[in-house]
Amino acid sequence: MDSYTLMVREALKIIVENDARSRRKAHILCYGFLRKKHPQLHNKFVQEAYKRALAMYRSYRKLLNKWKKLPAKKRRRIKPPSPPSVEENRVVELHIDTYKLERRHGFLTLAVSKGNGVYLRFLVMEYDYAVEELRGAKLGNSKILVDENSDIYLLLTIRRNVEVKEHRNKLFIDINEDSIDCLLVNYEDGWAKLFSVKHDVRRIRTNYRRIKKGIQKKVEDEKLSGRLLAKYGYRERKRVEDRLKKIATILAKIAKEYNADLTRENLKDLRLNGRKRSKQLNYRLSTFPYRKFISYIEYKFWEKGLEVTTIGASGTSITCPLCGYVDKKNGVNRENFRCKKCGFTFNAQYVACLNLFSRLGDGRVAIRGGRLYLVSRKAAPVVAVDVALRDAEWNEASQQGKSVQIPIVSKIPKI
Repeated sequence: MDSYTLMVREALKIIVENDARSRRKAHILCYGFLRKKHPQLHNKFVQEAYKRALAMYRSYRKLLNKWKKLPAKKRRRIKPPSPPSVEENRVVELHIDTYKLERRHGFLTLAVSKGNGVYLRFLVMEYDYAVEELRGAKLGNSKILVDENSDIYLLLTIRRNVEVKEHRNKLFIDINEDSIDCLLVNYEDGWAKLFSVKHDVRRIRTNYRRIKKGIQKKVEDEKLSGRLLAKYGYRERKRVEDRLKKIATILAKIAKEYNADLTRENLKDLRLNGRKRSKQLNYRLSTFPYRKFISYIEYKFWEKGLEVTTIGASGTSITCPLCGYVDKKNGVNRENFRCKKCGFTFNAQYVACLNLFSRLGDGRVAIRGGRLYLVSRKAAPVVAVDVALRDAEWNEASQQGKSVQIPIVSKIPKI
């Protein structure tokens, strides 16, 4: 650890002094010098050391350029970013050529090549989930993390080839600031279910906004204020990411269980729609990480071999799924939808999912005998639609370290 930290520090000094911004220039400046000074270490550790130093310097240059683009008044008030430095290091980057996982005498061990034929061996604790993930996967560049208690953690990067196939069943989702509304269509068994996964991302954003406003008003010391804002901003970001990852995981599990491909809205221009509304709504819409959430969902679905389809989101919440009439007044309130033309009345949170089904081209929505049906164009079946009896509520106390719980998707008898 000490030798690697010293190499990173020396490489960073060389890169900063020579203003090296490309990997080629960093290699020319650092590789020969570090190899000569640390001949006992594996050459791949030298490469990882100057690559890390280069990443630190690039990040500093990016922040510095942002600061230079600020207006003159702000530049006088805000200090420029500090140059990068290496004071304490707890992470060692492992190139794929410097380590291997092997089973010796029935135990999984990590062998790290230090150089000159010297190996460090660690006994790896095995978890069922980790063993399952490693099965059939290829290892990539990884990391060793040493925490404050001198406990050693292995952060493995794995690669797995997944074949994505098209499936007959579909899962339609509508992303909102406090819920994910879903329509699961099972053509094989002839049923469909509407349900919602409720989350507390909106409440988290609102609470932390109040905390940060209080800090800005009450704390006069700029340094202390900056540290507190960074502290609570980090907590807010991690809590929101935790919620989004758990929701993405549970949606992918449902889709995999029923072999359903995902159909979602294209939310590219969603934030622009909030400019005409209140400050609070604009803040919530602009801070909801739609792009990050979509990346989590797509990753989880592709990992399970399921396709992801994108459909235009324009007007899905104000369009009647029966007659196609578009009017903002169709949305009576947040809970109720009533078409001004045909009188169709339904739960407003599920209207967008029904419109996504129609826009995909799979079929159309119809009412027969007072019940809602999906008439498919592909296989010509008539599928009844049912609404889940309850929605999933996020309970922070009971969900620590657990996935979001959702209603059981019950089957409807075939038509």
